[in-house]
Amino acid sequence: MGARWRYLANEVAIGLRRNLLMTLATVVTVTVSLALLGAGMLVQLQVDKAQRVLYGEVEISIFLLDSISADQRTSLEQDLSDTGLVQEIIYVSKEQAYRDVQEIFAGDETILESVTPEILPASFRVKLDDPQQFEVVASQFQAYPGVEEVVDQREVLDKFFRIMNALRNGAVAVALLQLFAAAALISNTIRITAFARREQTGIMKLVGATNWYIRLPFILEGITAGIVGALAAGGLLWLGEATLVSRLKGEVNFIPFITTADVWRVIPVLVLLGAGLAAVAAFLSLRRFLDV
Repeated sequence: MGARWRYLANEVAIGLRRNLLMTLATVVTVTVSLALLGAGMLVQLQVDKAQRVLYGEVEISIFLLDSISADQRTSLEQDLSDTGLVQEIIYVSKEQAYRDVQEIFAGDETILESVTPEILPASFRVKLDDPQQFEVVASQFQAYPGVEEVVDQREVLDKFFRIMNALRNGAVAVALLQLFAAAALISNTIRITAFARREQTGIMKLVGATNWYIRLPFILEGITAGIVGALAAGGLLWLGEATLVSRLKGEVNFIPFITTADVWRVIPVLVLLGAGLAAVAAFLSLRRFLDV
């Protein structure tokens, strides 16, 4: 048994050395395609993390007409509490709204000069137990006396997450095309290797070697290239998390970011995909192009 495994290891090493340039091209193609696929997976993880936190902090803004009376405002606040859907209600006066604008746009004189307390509406900031219940609250209070508009902050977040999902879909689409190219390259590399060793293959067939035993070194060559490419892709993802994402963590502290542990969870998936893709491509290539 030991001699057989040594033979297989030796044949795999010889095959990889004989087609070094093709092997390197295969590894690079697999690396790029799996790195893009892994990036798409990590973007999805990032979107899920951000959604859980940001949607949980979403507030409804109920902007009030200047003509609203004190009784109407009190009645509105009481009715909001009575819905059983509200976690917190904060009244923002026109003066407070103006102070908020001054704080947010501090240093931007163009905006500050054009804003006065009189043009800003008073409002209620309402945090729901379940942000998904926005439509229930909006339908109930949109036509309420003294209410000008009911706005859900999720509209802004939805635009952001649509952009993130579009980036993820683009990365996955390009990755799938690259994986197809990698499979074709692996198949072609195996065909060249098999053709170069056709005499040796014929001799092995004559002495009674099974088809699987003859094909196995070629398949292992493809799997080796696939695994090396997958590990390289994992290294690129880890490097991206350690540099780009770490920098973002220092600048944006209101949402959670993916971690090194998330990258490590993705890498085994990439290795399985790389090895599986290479094995299937090599097997199909040998079935079609080797008469063994």
